[in-house]
Amino acid sequence: MVHISNINTLKSIYYPHFDSIIKYGIILEGNSSNSVKIFTLQNKIVRIMTGARPRTSCKSLFKQWEILTVLCQYILSFTNFNINNQEIFQTNSSIHNANTRNKLHLHIPNANLPCFQKSTFYAGTKIFNSLPPSVTILKNEKAQLRQWKKSKKMSVSQIPSSESCRV
Repeated sequence: MVHISNINTLKSIYYPHFDSIIKYGIILEGNSSNSVKIFTLQNKIVRIMTGARPRTSCKSLFKQWEILTVLCQYILSFTNFNINNQEIFQTNSSIHNANTRNKLHLHIPNANLPCFQKSTFYAGTKIFNSLPPSVTILKNEKAQLRQWKKSKKMSVSQIPSSESCRV
């Protein structure tokens, strides 16, 4: 489709018709088994938009077109949620007085039930704690967070694995 239309036109079609659907409810449903199917569909759409062959890796295409994958959007959503709602979370230093290296991390409550371990609150806290401190200290700065993500061009090894997102 690149030959038919320019990049900006294709992006203006992609964002309202696919990206908005992905973002809707990603915090609640991003941990489901359907997220793999959505990621596969996202890869197909990006390949069609760029005119790439069906077996071509999409990693460089996502970076080139500045499109966030489903996993990155999942992590970004949790990070935004935690930054915007810091008053409902406690840090480890507020729980105990020990001077540990994780004292500024969000406190993860004890959970025995798998349904709570898969909840937005619990999973989001674990994902937020796995991010580097340069991201977690940002307060209500979504533009800076997105800029950090783009500047680092996070590889799959730097982003918490999908298994750690499933907690």
